[in-house]
Amino acid sequence: MVTNGTRVTGQGTSQIAEINDEMKEQMRLRKACGDFEAFLVSYLLRQMWQAAEAIGGEKPFMSQAYRDLFTFEFAQSLVPFMKLGIAEALYRELSRK
Repeated sequence: MVTNGTRVTGQGTSQIAEINDEMKEQMRLRKACGDFEAFLVSYLLRQMWQAAEAIGGEKPFMSQAYRDLFTFEFAQSLVPFMKLGIAEALYRELSRK
């Protein structure tokens, strides 16, 4: 059996489909782990917003719903550069068989 990227030559289509299904499952797990890390970072950012508002005594410049959406999107874009390793550690732990 020769493996070439995502294709396996010299085997039946059932093994190819099995490999593709396994790769799709790994990709879904990796995305879920990344989303979880982004959720944790967004939670920390929300707590920082609330602490800053409490200290400053000012009203927020945007509604809570918009701020939460902004914070989560910001966290998702920030996580790859932070290299916290939470998503990777979680992925390694959950992908064990």
